[in-house]
Amino acid sequence: MRLIESMKCSEKRILLFFLSSATIQVLILYFLDGRSLIDSLYATAATLTTVGFGDVSPSSPLARLLYIPTMGIGVLMLPIVAVSIYEMHQKKVRGLNNSTQKDHVVILGSSNEIITSTIMEIADFRDICLVSEIYDLNPFQGKVHFIKGSPIEKVYLIKANIAEAKHVIVETGNDSTNILATALARELNPSAEIIATITSEERYGTLKSLGANHVINTDTFTGRLLASAVFEPSVVDLISDVTTSLVGHDLVEMDVPEKLLGKAVGEIILDLKTKDNLTLLAIYRNRENIVNPAMDMVLEDGDKLVVLV
Repeated sequence: MRLIESMKCSEKRILLFFLSSATIQVLILYFLDGRSLIDSLYATAATLTTVGFGDVSPSSPLARLLYIPTMGIGVLMLPIVAVSIYEMHQKKVRGLNNSTQKDHVVILGSSNEIITSTIMEIADFRDICLVSEIYDLNPFQGKVHFIKGSPIEKVYLIKANIAEAKHVIVETGNDSTNILATALARELNPSAEIIATITSEERYGTLKSLGANHVINTDTFTGRLLASAVFEPSVVDLISDVTTSLVGHDLVEMDVPEKLLGKAVGEIILDLKTKDNLTLLAIYRNRENIVNPAMDMVLEDGDKLVVLV
């Protein structure tokens, strides 16, 4: 289906013409010559691929007469169809095709390590479109739709169908380009959740004012982990464990089950642990985490639970 959607109008016409010719050949053999459907399909495939075994062929004069032009059309168009399919595949691999995805995650990235780890974490759960200049060919075939281009040029964000995206991840390796990419993403999609990275704490406010919902200071976070490793290595090991969904434990945000609404945290902790083996860490309310909530705190509609799985 995606192959057909990615075709240009001219390519679709060529394919339609080729398939029409093949269909006519099958119908001639089946209705005019009295062949079985299997024999008709077999003979048509043999003709179009120029194999021409000759064990099944039109026998009546009318069938032979009508078969001649369709044979010529099919044989002449087969190379054109093959080349068209090859070119479409090459365009897709080289990041030249527009995305038709919806509710997807757009990654605007320039760091191979960060791009790779991000894709490995979410590829099984979300459709992804990657916009990057650092690759010549799609290195994540089968996992993402690739757009080769600058994350700070509007034309490539439009090709990524960012207007229909649900989330946008901005990591270009430079605070200035992160700011510009965030501004462009917000301009093109006023409702997407934008997650952006910075290395300078001074740029935090700028990114937030431009519409980033979440800002991660990668250098500061790394520095904190390094310092913690000196005094609390077990804490660093735990953070490494729970920040990946690939192995070990994981931190998960989940909607509050309807049966738990209106109940106190103390009751919820027991329910989650005994029935689902989940540990409640925080309640996300009004875009803020309430860590280690009080036991008598009551869950409200719109709350989310942050749990350890």
